[in-house]
Amino acid sequence: MCHLRTRIALAALLVVGAPAPAAELSTLDGKKFTGEITAIAGNELTFKVGMKEEKFLVTAINAVVVGANPTPPRTGLKHTTVELTDGSFFRCQSVVFRGGTAELKLLGADNRTINVPVRPALFAVNREAGSLKLEQDFRTEVSRRGTFDRWIRKKEGKTEDGKPIEALDGVPGTFGDGDADGGTIGFTLEGEGQGTPLRMTQVAGMIFARRPLGKDEAPPPPAVCKVLDLDGNEYVAAAVARTDKGYGVTTVTGVKVELAEKAVSKFDFAAGSVKYLSDLDPVGLDLSGTEPHKYQRDGNLDRRMIELVLDPATGKTETFPKGLTLHAKTMITYELKGQYKSFRAMAGVDADKLNEAPSAVKLTIDDGTQVLYKGTIKKGEKPVDLNLSVQGVDRLKITVESDAPGLDLGNQVSLGNARVLK
Repeated sequence: MCHLRTRIALAALLVVGAPAPAAELSTLDGKKFTGEITAIAGNELTFKVGMKEEKFLVTAINAVVVGANPTPPRTGLKHTTVELTDGSFFRCQSVVFRGGTAELKLLGADNRTINVPVRPALFAVNREAGSLKLEQDFRTEVSRRGTFDRWIRKKEGKTEDGKPIEALDGVPGTFGDGDADGGTIGFTLEGEGQGTPLRMTQVAGMIFARRPLGKDEAPPPPAVCKVLDLDGNEYVAAAVARTDKGYGVTTVTGVKVELAEKAVSKFDFAAGSVKYLSDLDPVGLDLSGTEPHKYQRDGNLDRRMIELVLDPATGKTETFPKGLTLHAKTMITYELKGQYKSFRAMAGVDADKLNEAPSAVKLTIDDGTQVLYKGTIKKGEKPVDLNLSVQGVDRLKITVESDAPGLDLGNQVSLGNARVLK
């Protein structure tokens, strides 16, 4: 009879299902909750603590840890790393190019394969990962990128005392498609009109030039979070959906991946390493408006907390503990030293009731060589959710100008939670 009751209890447990593993959610203001993710939709995450569900804005979350820490590759293991233009990062056994698609076979026991469109998704492919010296060479080549792609080839170099050593060298040009067998890829040298196939055995790495958006092309969607799996791959996600087996992830570049629940380490809403611009000292500041105002850190021009109207139709607002407020005309420059991958901020006009002046400014953000964002920010309009790639950017300049002739008085923009992320 006892055995029968045991079997009945076990059967009931199997029907109900084993409890989901506990997750720990931490917010940017230091609060922590233990429970489980039940849904992620748009800018909201639903988290269940006990029997109660609570919704969190993703802009208020630091991270949700759902599994163990990622396992790094074995020291010295030669492998291939792939970076996408949205900051996603993959550790691969191999990468094969067929036509305009890169087939990524990931490291790990399950041998997962992800297909990635070469353009506009790929940023860099390093086939010499695992060698500290060659990885340093590769990052140097990344810093030299310009308007052309770069074919990275291996060559023999020398140490300071004249001993031979392997080194990497970059050749500017334009990559074409891979062949059907994945053994070669087209490449046209800078200044030449006709390309020649490169054997992939000759390719130690690839760096792809950033292509500006065409007139009819929509900008990429904003990132919601970075998803880290147990193998150390990082997916910069524009959307995450709960599924029966785990999570469906769509990266900012449109790559779709199904991840089993047990394969995920954490959802990083602060992207692991974040620097708020208000915590950095600018390397350049030019105040030249009609009545210059010093920019404000972590507040509006009256030094109160930044508040933006997220939905003008309903009047829904959100306050931002971090951020910048800039009056027209201001040019402010921050040194990033190529260490960050994205810049995020909510750009709008502060909704403080004491701020009665109308405001319309032109906001321009550039990296010294090209414009990353240019638009008009007006009082009463929905804020702009900025999500800009700053991969390899040494200096980031933000310019705020009045959008109408006349005095600059009252014309301003607040950049809620303005931050750069690695």
